[in-house]
Amino acid sequence: MSFEVTYNGDIQYIKVFYSTEKTRAGKYYGEFYKKMDSLASDLKRLKNELDEDSEKAAKIAKDAANKALAERFGSLRYIIDERHWDEDMIISKIIDDRKEAMFALAQKTFNNEVLLEEDGAEEYKIHLEEGGIEIDGKAVETSLMELFDSDDYHDWNEAKLEKLEKLDWFIIWSRTEAGEFKTEAGHYEGNYSSKELNMENCLLTYRGLPLVVPSNGTDIFSNELEIHFVDETRASLEMSEP
Repeated sequence: MSFEVTYNGDIQYIKVFYSTEKTRAGKYYGEFYKKMDSLASDLKRLKNELDEDSEKAAKIAKDAANKALAERFGSLRYIIDERHWDEDMIISKIIDDRKEAMFALAQKTFNNEVLLEEDGAEEYKIHLEEGGIEIDGKAVETSLMELFDSDDYHDWNEAKLEKLEKLDWFIIWSRTEAGEFKTEAGHYEGNYSSKELNMENCLLTYRGLPLVVPSNGTDIFSNELEIHFVDETRASLEMSEP
């Protein structure tokens, strides 16, 4: 007797582009990574300067504002409220210019062809929770929450994020698809056992194989491309045709 196991839920496909020895040496896009590195290095330097100067700059701005208010309306009639004052109000126009240059370069370079064919990028996929397991198209009572709530699932995701956060810049493409996903083995002999269902690298597996092969097509309901900067800000890029 044979049976087929499927995960009826969502998979998120992720592709991350960042500077490595391989990407910088690329024939077609190597110069792109080198230019982004140069802009990002300048941006990082400017950010460090702003971090050092922000307190001093904020005091100068606040004192100047209080002086202007006193000259216009009289002493102490109006003053800056310390409770609402924030050093983050002080920004660098040069930093914004560098980020705009990086954004423009990325937007000019990245299109659907680059997304699909750039082989220096890091690719992986993860299952998202709130799906269910089916055997031969029929739902079975199998609790998946303990697998999605496991330390392994969260630790693996966090390790990926921590690695990216150490970079001066990166571009991430994430696409979420809903459907029914089986393993490469397809049908199995014997009887289904929930004990053979596990989680490995954020993917549900059955008998050691990930449930990632679409069995009846998929529906795409999320498709995003973002650039992340060293100052922990990000911006959405448009996916254009080549």
